[in-house]
Amino acid sequence: MVLLVVPAGAVPKRAAPVISAGRSLRTKMLTPPRWEAECRLMHTFFPAFEAYAEPGLWAGFRGRLRGKRTGTLYNVVIRASIRKYPAEEPRLLMDPRPEGHHWFPDGRLCFQWGGHHWNPAEDTFARTLIVAVKYLDEFDGKG
Repeated sequence: MVLLVVPAGAVPKRAAPVISAGRSLRTKMLTPPRWEAECRLMHTFFPAFEAYAEPGLWAGFRGRLRGKRTGTLYNVVIRASIRKYPAEEPRLLMDPRPEGHHWFPDGRLCFQWGGHHWNPAEDTFARTLIVAVKYLDEFDGKG
């Protein structure tokens, strides 16, 4: 999979939700410039997904994907801890679940990156959403 890089200023800016609750940048990994870049990337390639944040706790994107076989609308949430992202990959949540075997007890999808390991310098929320699309292509209507 190729990571698409969007040059700064190539995409109209939408206001990104605030991710800081007034805490020092030393207590969080998701910096405002990284969050703004993530928002621009998602707006470019997945404009139906909206950014959201719980300041100081979580940041992510939510929207809906339609299953190709069943036409089912799946509510999808991709969220990450502001203190741990991008070092830790985001969680991928979905409702309803097309099948019951690929889910951790905490509700997140258990997935592999196709032999690729999460790379904080290159991987993004958008890449995680691509995983959700591929998962639905494989499992929608097969549960």
